[in-house]
Amino acid sequence: MIFSELEYFVTASFSLLGVTCAPSAVTSFMRELTAYAANYPSGGYKVFFWTYDKGLGQCGTQEFEQLPNTNDPLNVLENLEDNPEDKALYVLYDFQQFLTGQKADPLVISRLFNLVHKLKTTNQTIILLEEDFSLPQFEGLIHILEYGLPSQTVIKSFLKQLVNRLPDKTTKPHVGDKLIRSCQGLTIAEINDAVRFSLKKYPEITSDILAKQINEFKLAKLKRLGVELSHEPDVKVGGLKTLKTWLARRSKLLTSTNYKLPQPKGVMLVGVPGCGKSLVAKNIGAELGVPVMHLDVRGLYDSLLGQTEKNLKRVLKTAESIAPICLWIDEIEKAFDNGNSQHDGGVSKGVLGTFLNWMQEKNQPVFVIATANKVNNLPPEFLRKGRFDEIFFIDLPTAEERLDILAIHIKKFKILLTDEQLKQLVHQTSDFSGAEIAYLVTEAVTLAFSGDRRATFDDLETVLGEMTPQADLDYENLELIRSWARKLARRAS
Repeated sequence: MIFSELEYFVTASFSLLGVTCAPSAVTSFMRELTAYAANYPSGGYKVFFWTYDKGLGQCGTQEFEQLPNTNDPLNVLENLEDNPEDKALYVLYDFQQFLTGQKADPLVISRLFNLVHKLKTTNQTIILLEEDFSLPQFEGLIHILEYGLPSQTVIKSFLKQLVNRLPDKTTKPHVGDKLIRSCQGLTIAEINDAVRFSLKKYPEITSDILAKQINEFKLAKLKRLGVELSHEPDVKVGGLKTLKTWLARRSKLLTSTNYKLPQPKGVMLVGVPGCGKSLVAKNIGAELGVPVMHLDVRGLYDSLLGQTEKNLKRVLKTAESIAPICLWIDEIEKAFDNGNSQHDGGVSKGVLGTFLNWMQEKNQPVFVIATANKVNNLPPEFLRKGRFDEIFFIDLPTAEERLDILAIHIKKFKILLTDEQLKQLVHQTSDFSGAEIAYLVTEAVTLAFSGDRRATFDDLETVLGEMTPQADLDYENLELIRSWARKLARRAS
């Protein structure tokens, strides 16, 4: 727990600490810190809070009373230097902007540096509260902790408090596992907002309706972060028995609570466009029994220095908070294109480094699914042994797999074919990708529907005569990928 960790640092006379915290969680952090610090076994600490607009004031009092002339960052540091308080914690929110970047002030940096050294002999500690940190000039002086998203235990306790405060005549929703899971990935403030909104919209609310409303809040939040929860596709994947067997072995590991067991890291799927990588990625969640988050890395890019990495870290923290989950990154060679670094000021390189470091250090069951088309554009860091559990190559479907794929789509549209007709189609689609076979069937259904009749074998034959598979048009690229896969990947079939 962060507050017990903070206590150890504070009572050990650490004069500068940092805490990462989402903006919507600042209020709950300050409320918990104030209550916790007041009851330190070694004696209670007073807590002061500073923001640029309100200045410095003491927490825990009935009203926030600003100390005079403390809005200015230089003035507040001077005030702290002269403050006679014996045991005090000074929380400075969003103060980093005056220490680095365009607003950096050398006087503020120098004053804080000197103050940190001076406070080492006192019972006073400065806590910088930020969404993320980048303070290389204070390396060795600051220790950074994380005020993460609330755990299931904290969420359960908070929901019970909310429900118990409802009027007696109001229907009180049951606080069960489903409702608690719906709140994972949100801060306490966001959960509070979602519940209050839902109660206004549905005065006689049930637990299921409340969970659904909170999930909608969470989906909206994820979408703003460049992430969407993928729905399980209505079409299953045909073939790929080797990959499916490999996944089946890991399905229990991902949801196991035995932390001594090895946690699956992820899988990379390589193949030509249209071979079904995206469909496979969506189906992997169903195979493993967990939801799939689709991350658009390029959607996280921001013109502000350092903001892109912050956006990515926020998404990764959210993924960890709602684990077990699959994190799917489509066309990963474009998402982390190192070749763009010289054109974007090194942002791509920084984003790649952030993601690789997270993959190495993560301890939550987040299974990464990466798909790639152009293997020559893959950053070599991704191919290092141990980065992913396995790299699979999805080739054009075999005859047996084409039969599976055709059977799935023909059954979906209830097209009646003889075994002989089905075998003929398998033979005629020898160079077709899974996506092209799917198109063949849906286009035949469209053709038949335009004539007010059910699709038949003749419609499939008509559409087949109009199609040229991509493999015939781009044979050299297909052979290049196959050559690469023979050395570095495992066949999925």
